[in-house]
Amino acid sequence: MAKSKVAVLLLCLGLTAGAAWGYVFDSIDVSSKARGMGAAWVASADDATAIFYNPACLTGVEATNIYASMLRPNSQSFETLTYFAYSMPIGRRQYAGISFRSFGVEYQGVDLMDEWTFSLAYALSVMEDIHSSLHLGGVFNLYTLDFGRTSTVDLGTETTFGLDIGVLGILRDRTRLGILLKNINEPSVGAITREPLPQWLSVGVAYQPYYGVVTELDLRALRGEDVEVHMGMQFMATDFLKLRFGFQTEPNSLTGGFSIGHMGFHLDYAYSSHAVLPGTHHIALRGTF
Repeated sequence: MAKSKVAVLLLCLGLTAGAAWGYVFDSIDVSSKARGMGAAWVASADDATAIFYNPACLTGVEATNIYASMLRPNSQSFETLTYFAYSMPIGRRQYAGISFRSFGVEYQGVDLMDEWTFSLAYALSVMEDIHSSLHLGGVFNLYTLDFGRTSTVDLGTETTFGLDIGVLGILRDRTRLGILLKNINEPSVGAITREPLPQWLSVGVAYQPYYGVVTELDLRALRGEDVEVHMGMQFMATDFLKLRFGFQTEPNSLTGGFSIGHMGFHLDYAYSSHAVLPGTHHIALRGTF
């Protein structure tokens, strides 16, 4: 009976895939710091997760940075997302990073769907003077999608690639403008009917009114969806504690979180609410060397 239920679920996934691609390789936040700020992070990303949010922001990660996180979206026991990222300077005003993202859906010990994303990023500071700077970045993403299998059903595996472009402008070290173009090459998957992977444009403005405080407002437009609004604030409570608050739409969500750090190592935590489903707890560890 259990095998038949799994087979039915797999068939349903296959039959409804054309209507569900919006949930494949989507914009689930991989950074707990971003989640705590309502996902307003395209201009403020300051660690290796910039590979996902805006590769141009890697130019602000001056030292080698390692990041690892895990979460269950909306506290669902059958879904798990893990993310690992590494970035470092590679030359004068040049930076590089790699990351791996894994998202899986499991039912009664059977993998119904697995997503893997391997990313290579490069960033360059193209202009700097006493008042302003301009930075560019790009990411090559290798996507692999596996819809799972049983002893009688195999929905197959598909691989494709996507390209991201990021821009970051900084004025007087206080105002930052970030732009991300996700999957600009319009990648798609499917053997018979090609279905597009999600594309989106994120534009964000961050402002630092004084040391230790950052505010940001982002607009994110996903293809075929309403424009999302993301806003958040981060402030330094002590030398080792940072607090974050935020809000986002589509769906509406209140967020918050904190970071505790000492000697280059940090523990990040964030929580985001949901209007219908349970909230999401997000924990991450990162280190700077």
